[in-house]
Amino acid sequence: MEQLLSSFKSSQNLHHAYFIIGDKKMIIPKLLSFIRDEVKVEVSGNPDFWHGIFNTFTISDARAISLSQESRDFQGGKKIFIIQTDFITEEAQNSILKVFEEPTKGTHFFIISPQDMLLPTLRSRMQVIIHNSDELKLESVLKMKLSDRLSKVKEIVEAISDEEKTKQDAIAFLNRIEKELYSEGVEKSAYKLRVCEDARQSLYDRGAPVKIILENVLLTI
Repeated sequence: MEQLLSSFKSSQNLHHAYFIIGDKKMIIPKLLSFIRDEVKVEVSGNPDFWHGIFNTFTISDARAISLSQESRDFQGGKKIFIIQTDFITEEAQNSILKVFEEPTKGTHFFIISPQDMLLPTLRSRMQVIIHNSDELKLESVLKMKLSDRLSKVKEIVEAISDEEKTKQDAIAFLNRIEKELYSEGVEKSAYKLRVCEDARQSLYDRGAPVKIILENVLLTI
């Protein structure tokens, strides 16, 4: 977030779209303070400020935001959209890409996600800020031996059981896998990506068997 603050203080300008990767619990309070105190946009009771929280950001969500951002701002200043999501479907990314290619004047987007899972075409239209660089050091899941993959699942499940981690950490692990599959090519990895998407939907169910779901993914890919 220091990168965002420093850039704004030196230029007094906002990029039209930011992709911030990291822990939402740490990012959101800092981002809201930045928007309120530095950008001077009120984050409460302001029709020109919008903060949406999603498990999966879909094409219908992207279309709704596209329509909303086209309308004129109410207060003659900036319009701010915060999209906080665990995952963005490929269709949604392609839809919102059109918005970023021809941004509406005075409209700014912040996409917050625990993982870097954007398509290169969308990512190139955004200013990327990595809030926690530890993610860059993670070992490739696809290159792990099967025994190591299953050990990783066991580690996550036990940490969730001990309340040291949450289901969100399991979803973040799934996001890592999807990112790697995307890098291998959407067409080549189409079936495996569908398996991951089905797993994500299952993980959001109350009482979902995290161990079984993740093991099924790792045995499939």
